[in-house]
Amino acid sequence: MTLPEIKNMLNILMEYEDCDITHTVPGILNLFYSKTSQTFEITIFSTGEVVDCCNRDEACEILHKIITLVQNKV
Repeated sequence: MTLPEIKNMLNILMEYEDCDITHTVPGILNLFYSKTSQTFEITIFSTGEVVDCCNRDEACEILHKIITLVQNKV
């Protein structure tokens, strides 16, 4: 998944009105977006680590790194 693809996915999540959204990448991570706080939370399944992101660009960079690492292991 490229940076532009990830950024587009995050933009779509941010467009939903008045709701919280969770997107799961099976076996890799959960991405949660809170419309109320306008923040992202990434839960990495392999480590159980939870990463809080203040903005879309930060979340995009972190997601890209995680997905790239997983793709390189396969």
